[in-house]
Amino acid sequence: MTLQRPIATSFNGGELSPRMGGRVDTAIYQVGVEKAENFLPTVEGAIVKRPGFEHIIDAAATAGWLTTFRFNLTQDYLIEWSDGALRFFTNGVRIETAPGVPYEVAVPYTAAEAPFVSTQQSFDRLYMDHPNHPPARLTRTGATTFTYDVMPLTNGPFADANTDEARTVTASAATGSVTLSSSAAIFQPGHAGAFFRLEAADFADIKAWQVGIENVTVGTVYRNEGNVYTAMTAGRTGTNPPRHISGTEWDGDNTSGRNDVNGKGPFGVQWAYRHDRYGVLRIDSVAPGGMSATATVLRRLPDSVTTTPSFRWAHGAFSVAAGWPWIVVASGSRLFHIKGFELLASVAGDYLNHATSAPSGITPGDMAFRRTLSAENPPLWAIADRNKILLGTASTEIAVGAINAAQAVSGDNIEAVPQSFYGSERVFPVQIGGEAIFVQRGGRKLRRADYDFARDRYAAENMTVWCRHITRGGIIQLAFQKEPEELLIGVRGDGQLIVHPNAPEQDVKGFARIVHGGGAIRSAACIASEDGRSDELWVLVERDGGGKGIERMAAWRDEGDPRADAFYVDSGTTAMAAAGQTHFSGATQLAGQAVDVLADGGVVTGVTVDATGAFDLPAGVVPTDRAYRITVGRKMTATVVTLRPELRGDGSTSQGKRQRVVALVLRLLESAGLRIGAREGPLDDLLDRMGDDRMDAGVPLFDGDSTRPVSGGWDRSGQATFVSDVPLPAVIVAAMPRIDVGS
Repeated sequence: MTLQRPIATSFNGGELSPRMGGRVDTAIYQVGVEKAENFLPTVEGAIVKRPGFEHIIDAAATAGWLTTFRFNLTQDYLIEWSDGALRFFTNGVRIETAPGVPYEVAVPYTAAEAPFVSTQQSFDRLYMDHPNHPPARLTRTGATTFTYDVMPLTNGPFADANTDEARTVTASAATGSVTLSSSAAIFQPGHAGAFFRLEAADFADIKAWQVGIENVTVGTVYRNEGNVYTAMTAGRTGTNPPRHISGTEWDGDNTSGRNDVNGKGPFGVQWAYRHDRYGVLRIDSVAPGGMSATATVLRRLPDSVTTTPSFRWAHGAFSVAAGWPWIVVASGSRLFHIKGFELLASVAGDYLNHATSAPSGITPGDMAFRRTLSAENPPLWAIADRNKILLGTASTEIAVGAINAAQAVSGDNIEAVPQSFYGSERVFPVQIGGEAIFVQRGGRKLRRADYDFARDRYAAENMTVWCRHITRGGIIQLAFQKEPEELLIGVRGDGQLIVHPNAPEQDVKGFARIVHGGGAIRSAACIASEDGRSDELWVLVERDGGGKGIERMAAWRDEGDPRADAFYVDSGTTAMAAAGQTHFSGATQLAGQAVDVLADGGVVTGVTVDATGAFDLPAGVVPTDRAYRITVGRKMTATVVTLRPELRGDGSTSQGKRQRVVALVLRLLESAGLRIGAREGPLDDLLDRMGDDRMDAGVPLFDGDSTRPVSGGWDRSGQATFVSDVPLPAVIVAAMPRIDVGS
């Protein structure tokens, strides 16, 4: 029998998969644990009890999702999605129209659709795409007001142009409300509200403008470079061809006495722009049978389409009949919509304009375009990165960018190149630094997509390779807290959170789990605090006592913060109480629940909140000479279970040998309320009240090494358990067990 004294100097390997139980030869094993629940690994190596969740207000009965709207760093909003309505939170409170009356914006989305609404923030607008609804936008109109409207797109986008010359369309007029008549049933009821493009069959009936045409009369119509003009004055044409696309201009100087070098003149006719080769309409209604439709002209039609049937037409790319886009993303000054395999880009610098050509017929590089992706499956998400768009499909990750990197992406300078072949889940990624974190198909793996210059492609490392169990239930949402802790947060389908300290420069790989003390977390999002100096984690909680609540994780504690300000309960509330006050009310979110209380830094247990949200404290636990802080909420239990230690004191492995944890030495930082023991044994209090500590106050927070013999017998694991189940902080910097090893 030998006595071993190993030391665990770091816990930032986090929870490891049970399948790692025999990999004592790996570096990750040396810094990992079997269980990290409500204790989170940190970059420095310590494992820290996470703060509790503060109850903000009850959520809507149908609330199901949380997202963000970031206008700027100090005006960041949380959005609560419920059936047909959005509610907003900022600066720690819900925006209300009157006390207790939430400000709401009506939207067409159900709570079940909310997780699949693709969003793109752009200054004071949030663009939104969903396959069941028209592309829309949420606009911030004031510090506490928003409006929702369908995106007022112009000039398209359009689907493929008709090529069947037997399927023709004529219009009853060139402007205003018109009737479209077709030679075939090309209109469907689902086209109502959609764009329709109609182009002249040709310009055979319009003469071409030339220099020096004599005797032009007012009202004469001529064409030049695809545009059609009406003569506003009589005379002889000049030498400057009309190219304008609005208003009137002269083609020469017809001032009396102004002649050319040959003594002829004066030259010059004033021309008014009339139309070009095509017009755009919005279909208002479709007649039974689909042979005709009423429509409103948005862009003047060519005159000839009122008399000559034209097969040059195209339906809008977006409609009930054609389908709506799934994804919206901004890149390179364009707004891209993705519908199925189609990538539809706006005009550069104009997110609403989908004109594919200038009125003159020239197609410059900044005009809108539509391209079809060559892929096995349609995109499920998209993010912009390095002048590219990274797309995730069910089988492939694809980078869309310019063929010629020296020029901007355009209709004739674009390519889609596969980057990896892992496949994705329809969970929108988060971007951290220069990386994109996405969920692999199946919802059980997280991958970190980072551009690899050596290979000239995006590499996608499996972040959960050591802890496949951590994503049990599937990841349904991702969030990122930048300050003060850099934490990647994933929402599991079973209501738990997984948390990863993001520090790739330190090669931190650990994950831990957050288990809410009073319910299941259904959604999570991070927004900036009121001063913009930290990020707040907000969650939607389905309480096990009934109802739903919006809660915010309390601030991470800094060393030196007062013990009385500790917040380590869930669905909790904190307030200042009067001296001697023992009766409290208003904790309606805790009605009927057993709770923990921290009163002036002292722990009070065995308290139950009544059906009205009221509760009482024993008179002997509250100060009578001063006001004090009280924090009340559901119990939150934080647990760490270590891995089987690998001890080689005699040169052989300790795995499989009989072992007994004799004592534990924990190096702590401002901690209290810890209990410790062997993995399956009883738990003992680690910290006792010192002889000179005041008896009428809570046990002071402890710094340093604390030793405690461990109750328990022999086993073959040698594992230890650390538990904190009181509303006080706990930071474990290192663990030094004393272990007897037998044979």
